[in-house]
Amino acid sequence: MAGVLSDKEEKVSDKQDGSELVRGVPRGLERGLRNYWYPVMQSEELPAGKPVGVRCLDEDLVVFRDGAGVPGVLFDRCPHRYVRLSSGRVLDGQLQCAYHGLRFDGTGACTLIPWDTEAGAGQLEKARARSYPCAELGGYVWAYIGDTDRFPAPPIETCVPEELLYPDRFVHFRLPTEEWDANWLLVIDGSDAYHAVTLHMESQYHEAVARYLGDGEAGAAQKLTPLEDRRVKIVETDGHGLRGISVDLEGNMLDHGHGLDRIQGERFNLPGLVSNVLRPKADAAPYVSRLFQVPIDYHRTRLFRYAAWRADTPDARERLARHFESVVKPRQLKTSAEDREMARVAGDLVESRANEILFGPDRDMIRIRRRIAAAFEAQQTDGLRAPADEPTPAPATLVFPV
Repeated sequence: MAGVLSDKEEKVSDKQDGSELVRGVPRGLERGLRNYWYPVMQSEELPAGKPVGVRCLDEDLVVFRDGAGVPGVLFDRCPHRYVRLSSGRVLDGQLQCAYHGLRFDGTGACTLIPWDTEAGAGQLEKARARSYPCAELGGYVWAYIGDTDRFPAPPIETCVPEELLYPDRFVHFRLPTEEWDANWLLVIDGSDAYHAVTLHMESQYHEAVARYLGDGEAGAAQKLTPLEDRRVKIVETDGHGLRGISVDLEGNMLDHGHGLDRIQGERFNLPGLVSNVLRPKADAAPYVSRLFQVPIDYHRTRLFRYAAWRADTPDARERLARHFESVVKPRQLKTSAEDREMARVAGDLVESRANEILFGPDRDMIRIRRRIAAAFEAQQTDGLRAPADEPTPAPATLVFPV
């Protein structure tokens, strides 16, 4: 495990023909991986009666609710004179362009040309706005951003974690939407499973130790181990890849409030979902932290995060809601702020990737990079949404902790 990667692992690609932005990044991938379902905003961020503009995958979109409250997603340009539709208004459940008053429904169909109220089907079809499949699920508005002629949108129910599908069996709590000043590929790089024992030692692990071990002798001993006397041990978990644990100078494990036993399920799923399975000590219920990382443009990434538990009774839901607010949410906000700063100071994607030196524990991160690049190239060369053996964020590939 120690030392730099082998030549085989370090060499991501031999391409020298200019088709790569930087080694391992096919040109175009820096703007996002199309033809997948993405959360574009939280439900409460989309009010009734008002269009909202949002940029995703380097494309401007407009989102609005129709008369029944059902969201629709269109390309944020009127096909008439190319002004932003998000500058318009919602009238009778339809989106009206502010410039000349053309109206559109949630499918992009033009329903009104104000100066030609008897416009025929041909004229209305000529003014059709580009639209994307849209859904509302789990407190999020989703859009399938891609070419639906070449890559028809699968049912969203086949592409999301199980807790969003079965609210009677699970409970999940959403955190505020974040926008980071970093390319989405650098943000995903930050999901490696061994940085936390160093970067988050004070914000996460010391707090967890104090909570779960208390202020007795064991807790005091843990808190007395400063960062300079800590080291990192890389362990292989059953089905969840590499994890880092904190040890003292003699190699003894320092408790950080989470166990590593029976961790299972996919850690990363296309197009940008990271799942972190956490099994707290004592009598706290195991849960999973989900993080959707959505490209905005080359320089920015939008993040949607929630924590989910198994819970099928009102008492369990109420207890977990209190636990989330008092323990999990403050901890995740702290660690997210630290991860956000690391992504920011990583700088430019090309400069960062061109100058990095990778080591053995980076191998899981490299596999994720390759999976993303392979999915992108499959669309370009083979017309496939992803290689046949590439798991997508479907319930069958996301095993919830038990």
